[in-house]
Order: sequence, then C-alpha cells, then structure tokens
Amino acid sequence: MPVKIWKAPQPRSPFAPNWAVPMFVGHWASPQRVAEVRDLILAKEDEIKTQFDPVPISGITDGLTSRWHAFNVFTWPEPAMREMADFVTRAYWEYLDHLKIDRQRDYIQGWANVLRESEKLTPHAHDLTERSYLSGNLCLSAEHTETKYYPPYVYGAELKVDQTLDLKNQPGNLVLFPSSVFHETSPNRTGRPRVTIGFDVFLDDADSQGRSAGDGRHILFDDPQGSDRMRA
Repeated sequence: MPVKIWKAPQPRSPFAPNWAVPMFVGHWASPQRVAEVRDLILAKEDEIKTQFDPVPISGITDGLTSRWHAFNVFTWPEPAMREMADFVTRAYWEYLDHLKIDRQRDYIQGWANVLRESEKLTPHAHDLTERSYLSGNLCLSAEHTETKYYPPYVYGAELKVDQTLDLKNQPGNLVLFPSSVFHETSPNRTGRPRVTIGFDVFLDDADSQGRSAGDGRHILFDDPQGSDRMRA
C-alpha cells in the first residue's frame, strides 16, 4: 500500500510528542512519459527564466524554483503533461480514500525544480497557515540524492537531521504529504540536472499568502460535485 503512516517514537509520558503523518509514496510506471516531461521542462527552462524575475527561496537564488509562483506546469497542454496530471490525480484520490477523507473542491499549482551540480533545496515547508492542505513531489531525473522530511515539531528551536525520514529520489517516484511538513534535499553531486515537479493543493482558490489564482497560476484540480478532471 503506497500510504505509510510516519509515527512518533512511542511516548513514555502523557506529555511527550505524539504524532502521525500520512505519507503517500507512489510510482509513475511510464519511463518514456517521465523522460518526456523532464525534457519538456529542460526545453522551457530558459524561456521561463527570461519571462519571470526570480524570488530567492530555499537556497535557490536563480532558477525555476525561485520562479515557482509565476507558472503552473499543470496548465501545459502536451500529452505527456496531461498524463502526468492524470497520474497525480489518481494518486491523490487513492491517498484520500485510504485515509477515509472526503474529496473537496480544490485547486493546484505546480512548478519545476532543476538543480544542477552542488545545488540543493534547504529546509522549508510549503504552508504553515490555517489554509494548509497537501503538497507533493514528482521526481523526473535524479542520481544519488534524497529528500529529507522532518517530524512535525522542533527540537530545541532547530531541525535535526538525525530525526528525518529520508526518501531516495528515483525517476517516477511521487510523494504526497501535508504542506506543513518541513523538508529539504541532499546536494546534487553529479554533472546531470536533478529535475522534479513540486506542487501544492489548496482547498480555497488562494495560496498560503491569500493570493488568488488570478492569472491562471492555480487551476481547478478536483471537484466531486462537478467535473472529476482538472481544468487546463
């Protein structure tokens, strides 16, 4: 079963931290489509970087990650991108079904990350507000890197790597997790780019700062009362 419950160590007192985080770890078993999506991102990289100004984030000062707010890969029309969106949708439904959580009308924004040699994403969480819902990461190409997920509480006001859940990045692997979970990546130690898609799912048509979809940066992802397909 792709849903794993990441639990706190057994509490030894009634006041010790006691938490359980549902993590979905699935796999897109279509290597050809995975490679096509990767190649599309790399082909569009320079255009996106030219079109939008960077906003440094998570250790990246100039790159697609620093332009996450300005585009949405789930609006791209290419067949490989539509299949990618279908795969993410099915995984999302399976995740909710396993947890017995009802589907709701929600929205999605997705961006691409291209990390080259020595680059990494530093610890960050996508949403710590009352709007927080779900986030995800789809790996398209990576060698010898992993994503580290931190438990949902802080040790001595700092994050400690010896408490992390470490998941290896393999092409086609998808992870879904609560948006409040801190995470980071290990550095890319190769000469080949690490390419991933990150995304957030919102229950309201706004992101964690209250910014609305506006220019189409967010699109309808799931609507159990209407269309089951996201609108591109």
